[in-house]
Amino acid sequence: MVTKDEVINLALSIGFEDVGFTTAEVFSTHREMLLKRRKEYEWAERAGLDLLAGTDPKTVLPGARSIIVLVENYFRESFQRALEKSFGRCYLDDDRFTKDGLSRRVKEVRGFLRERGIDSRVPFNLPHRAAAARAGLGTLGKNCLFYSR
Repeated sequence: MVTKDEVINLALSIGFEDVGFTTAEVFSTHREMLLKRRKEYEWAERAGLDLLAGTDPKTVLPGARSIIVLVENYFRESFQRALEKSFGRCYLDDDRFTKDGLSRRVKEVRGFLRERGIDSRVPFNLPHRAAAARAGLGTLGKNCLFYSR
């Protein structure tokens, strides 16, 4: 059995900024929004991204009871103004581009869980911002960005 405190301590010790937990219940509000704006998200379906399926965590991992949300801080470092004018912060800080450790740290948390008999997934189509908000880690701004504590 793994406690929340054990997960929190591990995540914080390897560099995550915050950790939260929420249920694996359907993200019904997000689902309704996707259905209402289906035309605007047709491109995602054509590209094979099933965003609607992601609104039900149990389609990703049947039997799921909880979602662990790990928060990464994109503002730990400052960059020269000349760089920030030419490149979005995402390209300067985001591990998908920088390859500097976020994926390694996520794998470390997943390995920790696996060693204790807990299966996990990192689904691309789960509404990440909605999960973080539901876990109480921050709020969504009018600009659609997630503002963490």
